Amino acid sequence: MSLRVLIADDEKPARTKIRQHLRGEEGVEVVGEAQNGLEAVDVIRNLRPDIVLLDIQMPGLNGFEVLEAVGEDLLPAVIFITAFDEFAVRAFEVEAVDYLLKPFDGERFHRAFEKCRQRVGPEAEGSGQVAHLLEKVLPAQPYLQRIVVREADRLFFVEVRTVLCFSAQENYVELHTAKGKYLIRETLTHLEQRLDPARFARVHRSEIVNIEGIRELQPWSHGDYQILLLDGTKLRLSRRYQQNFFDRFQ
Repeated sequence: MSLRVLIADDEKPARTKIRQHLRGEEGVEVVGEAQNGLEAVDVIRNLRPDIVLLDIQMPGLNGFEVLEAVGEDLLPAVIFITAFDEFAVRAFEVEAVDYLLKPFDGERFHRAFEKCRQRVGPEAEGSGQVAHLLEKVLPAQPYLQRIVVREADRLFFVEVRTVLCFSAQENYVELHTAKGKYLIRETLTHLEQRLDPARFARVHRSEIVNIEGIRELQPWSHGDYQILLLDGTKLRLSRRYQQNFFDRFQ
């Protein structure tokens, strides 16, 4: 079984060098490259690589922000790549997270890759260590502010505050905004954990609504309510979620 590897670095010579080093590693398949943070999030979500070689200094989103956007549930094993950053390196060493400090040679690359290889698999602890690292290096921001969205060949941000509701669509979540609807590869339960509960409320097992986007509530059948959003969209407020929903307005 080969290891599926993603290379994420904004400099093409750096990506080429990493590919050269990977040729010396057994059982490796490079599944893609990303040249900025937005692309890295998109590729990780869709291709689910086993290992990501991730440059920290990238446009769009830096390496830490990429992993925050991906979410802990989807985190692969990671080897961070960085120019000298004393604070980041100290954090890497405390959390025992693999990193490469530019410039690095083949021997240093091999040691880091072999160490990371041991963290691949369902029982590996690598994702937990990366999550702890993110808590140290990212500024305190308890709730999700922006979501990376793909539309055809375009990648862009959607501000969370502009989303009227989130709807589960099998393995995806649909973002409903005043400008349109967008699909992201995510679960509604995981997304709910990252949303501000003062702004968003679960109203159905398949729906989360932006409270500020509600126009009115209308009685419906079997004790349920119908939610009318500002743009005319109608959602169901099921009995299961009514108590928590109405408690917000006491």
